[in-house]
Amino acid sequence: MRTLVFDIAGDYGQFKKPYSPMSPVSYPLPPPPAVLGMLGAVLGYGKDTYHQQLGWDQVRIGVGLRAPLRVFRAALNLLQTKDGTDGFFRPRAGQNTHTQVPFEFLRNPRFRIYVAGLADPVADELALRLRAGRTAYTVALGLAPCLADVTWVGEWPAQILPDGDWHAATAVPLCADLQVHYEDNRRYHRLRIPVVMDGTRVVQRYQEIVLAEDGQPLRGRGGAGVIHVIGPEHIAFL
Repeated sequence: MRTLVFDIAGDYGQFKKPYSPMSPVSYPLPPPPAVLGMLGAVLGYGKDTYHQQLGWDQVRIGVGLRAPLRVFRAALNLLQTKDGTDGFFRPRAGQNTHTQVPFEFLRNPRFRIYVAGLADPVADELALRLRAGRTAYTVALGLAPCLADVTWVGEWPAQILPDGDWHAATAVPLCADLQVHYEDNRRYHRLRIPVVMDGTRVVQRYQEIVLAEDGQPLRGRGGAGVIHVIGPEHIAFL
């Protein structure tokens, strides 16, 4: 299975959890639907068509931390657009039209992204743009102000790892026959994320995953068909 690999990093990132609209908190990594949006930005696909053009039901995404997880919290001054502005969203004279909202950001995030299952013409164009460092639109780590740098890593075929011990460089989806070896003096993050979202922006599948907050490989055993070998690394698609 042809797999394209690239790094994405920035000063800040924010991948908002859906249950926190008023005081946004962030997932510790970009969920696969967010990665599809990044790929659409690189390729120049429209926001209403990139799901279909990328093949949302076929593409496979893996995400690994390449820097320790750090969280930064700040209160942002937001404009009250319900009753604090006119029809052109200009603040009304003599009124306090701002409100402070606490946000949670990822600080200096760096991720390695693994993309497989793309149609060959799409994969060729994506690889060409990543190698050249060219993107059609500006790539962001979630929110638009969280600008990102994208760096090409390489391209390898993904092969399923036979059942046995593994050390995964990515977040790993949890399943019945997969065992994670939790090590002393390390912090782990276990959570449920959206992994498949269709062209109408309806989530079709959620997945419980685990990742190490220090950005170092996870160690475990089992999980036939979950862990793949890509170049020198073991990874899991979400």
